[in-house]
Amino acid sequence: MKIVTQFALAALTLLLGCHTTSPYDYVENWLIRDDPVRAFAIPSDLIYVQNDLYTKLANVSMMQDYARMEVGYGKFSGLARVFSPLVASSDDMEAAMKWYFKYHHKKDRPFIFIGEGEGGRLLKEYEADNASSLKKKGLVASFYTDEHRKGFVTPEMVEKIKEAVARARFKRIWDKEMPEEMLSK
Repeated sequence: MKIVTQFALAALTLLLGCHTTSPYDYVENWLIRDDPVRAFAIPSDLIYVQNDLYTKLANVSMMQDYARMEVGYGKFSGLARVFSPLVASSDDMEAAMKWYFKYHHKKDRPFIFIGEGEGGRLLKEYEADNASSLKKKGLVASFYTDEHRKGFVTPEMVEKIKEAVARARFKRIWDKEMPEEMLSK
């Protein structure tokens, strides 16, 4: 019995020691972290990264409002679940994307990158470093700007994203390119 108890304690110690958490496990490290339950009803995901977030923590609530209004719930309602991590370095970007792929992404699910300012630069670097694997996972479009500005997400950008998602979903289902005449104008 003593050997079994010692073995159980050793195993428990190993298991507890192996568990690591990501800062992105916690909702406060996201401006927007959409509900995973809605994935069946929404055809794609959108990863949006803003400008200089950790250096301006006093403005996080303002940036969260901006993310929700400018990118989130209005413009992409019904098209994409929106995820907007707080990032300040390429390590943060890597951790946020690792968390997203582990807990929210499903194989072949189309997703889009949108980035502004420093956050956009980090997202663009992440895309460049992982281009082939991101394409295999379903990256269908990416948009970046060097500055944080209201109106970056234009109606034209939203239409381009809708088209990219429609093409990706068609290709996934039918394993061929979508004919032009099938796109609604």
